[in-house]
Amino acid sequence: MFRRNVSFHSPHVDSAVLVLLGVALMSWLSPQVWMFQGDLPITPQSLMVVLWGVLWGWQTGTAAVVLYLVAGGMGAPVFADGASGWVHFKGSTAGFLFAFPVGALVAGWAAEHVTRFKYGASALLMLLGQLAVVLLGLGWQRGIVPVEASWAETLTSLVPALLVKSALGALITVFVGRALTGHKVNEASSSGPEE
Repeated sequence: MFRRNVSFHSPHVDSAVLVLLGVALMSWLSPQVWMFQGDLPITPQSLMVVLWGVLWGWQTGTAAVVLYLVAGGMGAPVFADGASGWVHFKGSTAGFLFAFPVGALVAGWAAEHVTRFKYGASALLMLLGQLAVVLLGLGWQRGIVPVEASWAETLTSLVPALLVKSALGALITVFVGRALTGHKVNEASSSGPEE
């Protein structure tokens, strides 16, 4: 978590800026639908909501996600494929929307306890948060719509997309961390002959 590395003004202003930036990025990227493995559509929604918790902590991440959901409920076309409206909080996929703040909270809380954000730790945090979203969302969906496929079959079909999003999120986390912390290149390898 890199919250302590961001200082615009005061802690409250800093948090507000990060929350609003998160809502803006989620609103811009989440409506996109990517095709993966031919015909499996995936969206960056779970990536974005979990990433914001990992980068800035559970409070900032969860606040941004809740505001993003409110914006979508009030009519902003920010859900998958540009959908919007409160109707999406009633159907079989509503569980995924309700799980977004939980995913941000879980990953953000865990990120606050990580001391070094290397690629492996970042990928595990991203995967943890996305699994929370998927498990809660599928639980809701299966409670409303009878599904013939077993949990194992369903999760197996989602694993490749989750891994891709986790890897992408880990790369972003490491990149942002290095940018904010002034990551220094190994001085022995970067020092050349003096002139």
